[in-house]
Amino acid sequence: MIFNSYDFVVFFVIVFVLYWFVFHKTKKSQNILLLLSSLLFYGWADWRFLGILVFNILFNYFLAKKIHNADKEKRKQSILWIGIVVNIGILGYYKYFDFFYENLLHIFGSGSSFTALNLLIPLGISFFTFQSLGYIIDVFYEEIEPYNDLLLFSTYMAFFPKLLSGPIEKAQLFIPQITAKRQFDYSLIADGLRQILWGLFAKIVIAENCAVIVNPIFENYENEAGSTLLLGSFFYMIQLYADFSGYSNMAIGVSKLLGIRLSKNFATPFFSLNISEFWRGWHMTLTNWMMDYIFTPLSFILRSYKKIGLIIAVVVTFLIVGLWHGANWTYIVFGLVHGLYFIPVIFMGTAVKTASNVVAKNSFFPSLSEILKMLVLLLQVMLASVFFRAESVYKAIAYLGGIFNGSLVQLPYTIINGRNALIVMLICFFMLIEWINRARSHDLDIAQKPLFIRWFLYIFIFILLLFAGRAAETFIYFQF
Repeated sequence: MIFNSYDFVVFFVIVFVLYWFVFHKTKKSQNILLLLSSLLFYGWADWRFLGILVFNILFNYFLAKKIHNADKEKRKQSILWIGIVVNIGILGYYKYFDFFYENLLHIFGSGSSFTALNLLIPLGISFFTFQSLGYIIDVFYEEIEPYNDLLLFSTYMAFFPKLLSGPIEKAQLFIPQITAKRQFDYSLIADGLRQILWGLFAKIVIAENCAVIVNPIFENYENEAGSTLLLGSFFYMIQLYADFSGYSNMAIGVSKLLGIRLSKNFATPFFSLNISEFWRGWHMTLTNWMMDYIFTPLSFILRSYKKIGLIIAVVVTFLIVGLWHGANWTYIVFGLVHGLYFIPVIFMGTAVKTASNVVAKNSFFPSLSEILKMLVLLLQVMLASVFFRAESVYKAIAYLGGIFNGSLVQLPYTIINGRNALIVMLICFFMLIEWINRARSHDLDIAQKPLFIRWFLYIFIFILLLFAGRAAETFIYFQF
């Protein structure tokens, strides 16, 4: 049951009506409905994985209380490490067992033949596992106290808009919102509907139509010109961004319809001036999680090595970012490449700023210097995305090798046609709206615009959705 499906529309309409008109009298009844509907939502995908989710909730709920009540520091540390090992152990078993086992056999030259377990990966396991880890670590460092209400904690963990692909939400940001009865807020619901509309547009119109161009290029890269391969990497980068940011906008929008605000997950990352700014705007909740629980402790340990220590901390962090995405060397190399991109930024001293300024903040047009920096960043992300899309590192390197040869200056004849020209125009419209709203909370945050402009955009986007010509497809990040 995905957001861009009729099943979800029926499911959510029922939940929405019950939530605001039947279970609206108390916070407890609202939370019970949210929890039951979230378990139904997750079980709809595959009921066999419900046990893993329920175990994750109960285990981390009681373990956090054990950490908090431990009377000695060593005992607290021991309980925390039990929690880390169990959480990562379950994630590793389902997501990485085949990968590590096969590679260990190759490394040690075992004569045993490898037989993959081909385990089904529980949907959303990377997201709710990281959420659990963040919770117990925060309890250990006394940033929060463990919650004594199992219903509140379970609702936080299983909340269906964020369950499958985030955002990765902190308990201290989410739970206070459900400790009181929610009131029907028309302005918040209207804003949620706008965000859902933009997310649908990004997914159905942009991402799915980019896939029509991307898939044949990557499947037949040996026979394509370098110019076609370069454009293929561009269209895939846009596809990946539109797909995941589209999901995030829909998740945040759906949550707003229930009176709950989720953390922002994308902030126009392509309008950044370097790779550090890019990652502050791309998959922001994962980036923040990695900064809090991986990069910061590592950089503290390596602080005596100054910039070299900082580089090591960044590269290791991004190797973990890559591995988080999946059990394939392509993701690890993807993370490594992004980590290496940070090296010149670190030496220039601009890598660890806590926030980035909005590009061309007081002007509609960026400066020439800003344009050049954005283009360099765009090329960096395009080339790295080849590893994200390719089936193997060998194929990714072969694809990149195909770009940088004499055929790079040829016209990309195989993809020049009227339909693809229309897709390019739609991408330009997509990026224009993002540019105009780059300093706002989301890309269709236009509540202050004149009424006729708002309704013109709504109707125009709705017409594009009707004529998109693409069936509902699952989101790329569901596999992670």
